[in-house]
Amino acid sequence: MACDISPIQFQSEALAFLKKEYPKQQFALGQSVDVIRMGETELGLQNLRSKICQANPPLNGPLRQQEMRAHFKAMMQLLKEREPKVPHTWSEVKGTVYPQLMPSDYLRSFNEGRILITRSFVPGVELAVVLDGKDSYGYVREKDRIRWKVSENELFKTAMKNLDEKKGGTKLQGGGDPERFLAFEEKDGYDAVRILVPWVRQEAAKFLGDPFFALVPNRDFLIMWSTKNSTKFQNFAKAKGAEDFKSQPYPLSPLTLRVWANGRIEVAP
Repeated sequence: MACDISPIQFQSEALAFLKKEYPKQQFALGQSVDVIRMGETELGLQNLRSKICQANPPLNGPLRQQEMRAHFKAMMQLLKEREPKVPHTWSEVKGTVYPQLMPSDYLRSFNEGRILITRSFVPGVELAVVLDGKDSYGYVREKDRIRWKVSENELFKTAMKNLDEKKGGTKLQGGGDPERFLAFEEKDGYDAVRILVPWVRQEAAKFLGDPFFALVPNRDFLIMWSTKNSTKFQNFAKAKGAEDFKSQPYPLSPLTLRVWANGRIEVAP
C-alpha cells in the first residue's frame, strides 16, 4: 500500500495524539510498529493507517487527527463496553448472548493473554460474542466464559441461535432485475453479522444466485448482490462500501466477500 507516512511515523503520531487526547491514561509504543500499548491492552493501528492512506485526496495533519479522534473514540467506547456488570451463571445470560463482528485492531491481547473470545472472520475482522442486557452491552471475555463454565463452541452456538431467533420483524429489502440486490439495515447493532445466519444466506442465494457478493462496511449495514449484475453496479457497490467504511460509525471492512448458501465465505478478488 503506497502511503506518504511510514508505519513508524504513524505510530509516533498516534502515540503523541493519544497522550494529548487522553492525558489520564498511560500509553507507550508497542512491541511492533502497528501497536500502541495502553496498560495491559494493545491498540492496533493497521486499520486506521490503511483508512488514512486510502483517503483521496490525501489527509493533512489536522484531518488525520480528526480521523484518529473518531477511531480512538470508538475504540475507547469498546474498551468501556467490555467491562459490563456480568451475571455469574450461564443460566442467567444464555438468552442474551449474541454474535458480533468487530475490527481486529480494536482489541489485541497483551503478552499473548486472551481478553475477549473471538474467531477470525475475514482479514481485519473478528467474530466476537456480546452480552446484550436491558441496561448494558458488553463483549464477553474469556474470564466470563470460565466463570460460566461453558465451552467456547457452546457459547458461539448459543449466540448464533439467539440471533436467528431474534428475526422478529426483520426482513431483507432490495430490488430485482436487472440489478438484483438485498440489504439489512435494521440499525439494531446486528445487521452485518447476519451474513452468518443460515436463513439469511439461503434466502439471498435463492434470489441472487449461489454464490453472491456481500459487503459489511460497518456494523449496522449488510448489502448482498448478484455476481451477474452489471460492471457499473459492481463498481458502485464497492465504492459505496469503501465510503461507508471510511465515514460511518463502527467500521468493519471495505472488502468485497463472496458468500455461499452453505456458509462458505471468502474475500473476492
